[in-house]
Amino acid sequence: MTFDKECLIETSDIISVHYECVQCHAAVVIPIEKLNGEKLASYSLSPCSHCQEPSTFQVGASETAALANFIDSLKQIAGAMKGRSRKLRFRIKCE
Repeated sequence: MTFDKECLIETSDIISVHYECVQCHAAVVIPIEKLNGEKLASYSLSPCSHCQEPSTFQVGASETAALANFIDSLKQIAGAMKGRSRKLRFRIKCE
């Protein structure tokens, strides 16, 4: 007999975003209710506040806009799913 572990999350399960520097691993943790796409984009563009590692994102780049749009969409989806007769879940890696 085998068992498969499956990890699912709903958008309402996401309570914060951890924004981590790959160089020094310092992280900024932002509660989802205080986050907007513009704020996250500003973190993307700024050097690390701990080690000053420069950002590899660029102003006006498509990935910066995509990141901001993702956060805004995530919040909109969470609100749209409240009280619905169906649940939207995302399968994530289980470790």
